[in-house]
Amino acid sequence: MTASPAAEPARMRRSAGDRRAQLVRIGLELLPTTPVQELTIDEVARRAGISRSLLFHYFPSKRDYYTAVTRAAADLLWDHLIPAPGTAPEQQISGMLDRYVGWVETYRESHLAFVRGAAGGDPWVSEIYEETRGRLVEVALSALDLPDDARRRQLVLAWFAFTEDLVGHWVQEPTMSRAELLALLRDVLARLTAP
Repeated sequence: MTASPAAEPARMRRSAGDRRAQLVRIGLELLPTTPVQELTIDEVARRAGISRSLLFHYFPSKRDYYTAVTRAAADLLWDHLIPAPGTAPEQQISGMLDRYVGWVETYRESHLAFVRGAAGGDPWVSEIYEETRGRLVEVALSALDLPDDARRRQLVLAWFAFTEDLVGHWVQEPTMSRAELLALLRDVLARLTAP
């Protein structure tokens, strides 16, 4: 008589929140090489070890999934850019710019898809994009010790648009050193916000 093989331990079931977090994390892992709108649900489900239909149990549509990944990416960008508490005001903008350039170097295609998706009027991208930029404008105004009025908000938003475009192109084709790029961006901001 042979002993029966030991029963395999039952698979631990994940809570709905844990599974959603896992699926978003997989989307974030794919972002360095794949813009969010190009993530395939089949690949995400495969990496999670679940069926495609089960993914739609946690996210009712592709758009819901893409929105969750986009919001998570925007939150990561925010966490990455925000100055550490206690950072001297004169170093806050320089540090944010340096970290932003590094972010675009790492996630260029995904970042451009995010910026273009917002510019293209895709409402779910635009909402997250505008919210993120609004928060960054507040940080910039605070770091520069400027009043938060409509005029300065417009100027700093315009500077962010200029920065996004220039950094996106520079990462693809560097026409100046990184130090020169950062100095130019700081100079443009100082000129725009001068009294």
